[in-house]
Amino acid sequence: MVSPMSATAPGTPLTRALRGPSPTPRTAPIDAFRLARKWFLAGRRVDMRQLAGELGVSRATLYRWCGSRELLIGEVIWSINERLLHETRAKARGTGRTLITRVLDRSLARIRAFDALRQFVAEDAEYALRIITSKQSVVQARLIEWTAAFLRDEVDLRDDIDLADLAYVIVRVCESFVWSDMITGAPPATDKAVKIVDLLIAAAEGQR
Repeated sequence: MVSPMSATAPGTPLTRALRGPSPTPRTAPIDAFRLARKWFLAGRRVDMRQLAGELGVSRATLYRWCGSRELLIGEVIWSINERLLHETRAKARGTGRTLITRVLDRSLARIRAFDALRQFVAEDAEYALRIITSKQSVVQARLIEWTAAFLRDEVDLRDDIDLADLAYVIVRVCESFVWSDMITGAPPATDKAVKIVDLLIAAAEGQR
């Protein structure tokens, strides 16, 4: 069985450029990312034809760099989420389960309230949630990786608990409550997500 932790996106030139040093020609995959991110934050639709035109490259080149529009937007959204998560963790106090739940509580509320994300989801919820919450999503895969690393740093799990599985379940719980109005019609309830995550971690913790 493939672990959720291994559900990473294909290694596009953009993915490699974002994750490490790479050659920097005059127009590079990172330029496509930066321009797409600028448009996304401004509430402008990330149109691949227009993006290629502004960058001065062909659409074929742009797709070769980014893989697809969905993967490009996923990278943009993950960059937003990652910044919010790191900022919140840097400011939070405490250790162990307390720290994890504090960071999630504040981060989830900030992510849900982020204007560009809210606008993107509101315009086409089905398409947006496919990018944000599906198993093909770079956003979900990176959140699982981030959560697993956070758990590894802060808690000792029982021997029978798989770290990747727990991280996957936590991410799915958070997704369900952050975007519940788009998924089930229920109001967003990030506080409920945090309470459930706290119970999950408490049940999975080993004896110190």
